[in-house]
Amino acid sequence: MEKSSGVKKAASFFLRFLRVVIVLAIAVALAKLLISLKKEPEKKQISKVPQSVKVMVATPVSKVMTVEAFGTVKPRKLVKIAAEVPGKIDYMNPSFIEGGKINKGGLLIRIDQRSYQLGLQTGQVRVRQAKTDIENLKQNIENLKSDIELSRANVELAKKELKRIKALNRNQFASTTRLDKAEQQYLQARIQLQNINNNLLLTDTLMEQKNAALAMALVDFKKADLALEKTRIESPFDGLVLGKFAEAGEYINPGQVIGSIYQKDSLDVDVRIPLEKMKWIEAFFKNGRTPAAKVVVANFDSLKSYEWDARVARVKAKIDEKTRTLPMTLEILNPEVKIKDIFDLKPGTFVKCSIIGETYKDIFVLPRYLLKQNNIIYTIDNGHLKMKKVDILRKFEENIYINGGLDPGDKIISSPLPGALEGMALNIKLNGK
Repeated sequence: MEKSSGVKKAASFFLRFLRVVIVLAIAVALAKLLISLKKEPEKKQISKVPQSVKVMVATPVSKVMTVEAFGTVKPRKLVKIAAEVPGKIDYMNPSFIEGGKINKGGLLIRIDQRSYQLGLQTGQVRVRQAKTDIENLKQNIENLKSDIELSRANVELAKKELKRIKALNRNQFASTTRLDKAEQQYLQARIQLQNINNNLLLTDTLMEQKNAALAMALVDFKKADLALEKTRIESPFDGLVLGKFAEAGEYINPGQVIGSIYQKDSLDVDVRIPLEKMKWIEAFFKNGRTPAAKVVVANFDSLKSYEWDARVARVKAKIDEKTRTLPMTLEILNPEVKIKDIFDLKPGTFVKCSIIGETYKDIFVLPRYLLKQNNIIYTIDNGHLKMKKVDILRKFEENIYINGGLDPGDKIISSPLPGALEGMALNIKLNGK
């Protein structure tokens, strides 16, 4: 039994092994059949096609150099309105409010005038009194001059009488008492003449005093008149009110600021120019001219189309030590031009200024991205890459200005060119220029 069971196991193993061998044989046969039926692929020769690029033609142009700077608009003439005399404000112009328009010579503020009018009347009285005193002194002088003539005549008569009495006394026809009386009358006449002369001499000093008193009275009168005039504060020009710091009915002191106004249509912009940019505009100053400029509102996209004409009015005398820039002032020539119906250029507006400098001819203006390392520009010549080293006149915003190294008509590659090598073959795209 054991021997018969072993024979069956061996026969079963042999059958399984035989089936595996047959399956493998069939698989190998099928694989060989498929390989024999496969067609070999046709071999094609790969040809290298030059890379296509876009180009632009180098064309020389004339370019005006500009220097750009930012600044804030400020009034050219700003006046702080301050009181010169104390008092209560009894009138204030209704237009004297922030943003109000005022006319030249218009009354802005009036201080209570009553006390100043009384001071003016007092001054008038003093002037009249001083003039009257002078007239009285002049009459006294005339009277003294007449008294001197009479006194001299009296002295002569007294002298003659004394001489006659002396003669009579020598002949014993007149007593000594009468002689003494005659001498006394003569002496009194001389004293009277001397007193009148002394009084006349003093009139010069008195006249000087009277004239000085009149002059002082006139000064006091003018002071009172000036004080009365200063109770009225008028606008020195056509302008706009920048600020108001007092109201009608308030009491103000001398020197107290009541408000501020600035002249209408008279605006400036202070800008600072880096020293390295001055070369683009310095020729104007050497020839005694001043560069023109344009002013636009900065950081305000909807107002970019509005610009104002300006000019460099003056250059400051000192370079800024911190920024190493040269400060200068631009004078806006047409500030009255309105941007919109209610908006015009006002102090405090942040603006961008373009100062117009020299004009350079026959230069090339290209986008900055075309410039490669070491100032190289990629061009195409007879279907091959040619790298040209150029001279950069200026780099401004997104452009470069070239004044050497390029020739008119050069075809400049404007599309990306990775792996660029001198002399490599290139094609120009059909839509490239």
